[in-house]
Amino acid sequence: MTTFTDSLRGYGHRIYQRDNYTCRYCGADGRTSFEVWLTLSVDHLLPKGHPERDNPDYMVTACNFCNTADNHYFTKYGLTFDGLTPDQLVELRREKVQAVRDKYKEFWEENVKPASE
Repeated sequence: MTTFTDSLRGYGHRIYQRDNYTCRYCGADGRTSFEVWLTLSVDHLLPKGHPERDNPDYMVTACNFCNTADNHYFTKYGLTFDGLTPDQLVELRREKVQAVRDKYKEFWEENVKPASE
């Protein structure tokens, strides 16, 4: 078995396994195809400098889009994170990520999606 040291296939693999290779925000399932699996990344639920940031309990599987969508949600919206569980943090962020996804989908439908034949 090949061992990798990067996040996607190295230390993050335990996080992907725990989350069933599924983005905790949009549900993209990395088990469905190699292409989807390649999009998976580790999302840190706590900001840089927080003492628990690198605790695996506060890291979740996210597709690349969801990981970067509205990435400054704590500072931008004045949200707090102390005392919240990882699941509560995911729920707080999911709403913001979904709003960004919806805007991108609207743009795609208006500007990219092929017209129906």
